[in-house]
Amino acid sequence: MSTSNNPSSAGQSLDDAINAVKGGLTAAPAANQIDSWIGMLDLNGPGSQGEISLELKNLKDYISTNDSANIAHTLDALGQLATRAADEDVDEEIRTKLLQLGETLTGASTSLPK
Repeated sequence: MSTSNNPSSAGQSLDDAINAVKGGLTAAPAANQIDSWIGMLDLNGPGSQGEISLELKNLKDYISTNDSANIAHTLDALGQLATRAADEDVDEEIRTKLLQLGETLTGASTSLPK
C-alpha cells in the first residue's frame, strides 16, 4: 500500500478494510469504500499493489451488477494477494493485519453462492 511509509495510517486502513469485509461488501457504501482503497494503492507500485488495485476494480464492478459468483472469486483472489503482500517488506504490525485481511477476504468468499 502506498501508505506503507506510515505504518499507523496503513494499519488503520487495514483495520477499516477488515471491518468493511466483515460487515458485508454487498452493501451500498461498498463502492465508495472500494474507491478509497484503490486511491491508497499505486497501480505501478511495488509488490502486489497493482494486482490488488485491479482486483478491487473488478470487485466494484461485480458488486454493482450483484454478480455473486464473481464477487466470491474476486474476494478469494484478494485474500490470496493480501496474504502474499504480508510476505513483502512490511513491518510486523502491517504483516499481521494483512494476514488477518487475507483470512477475512477468503472467508467472505466462501460465504457467497457461487
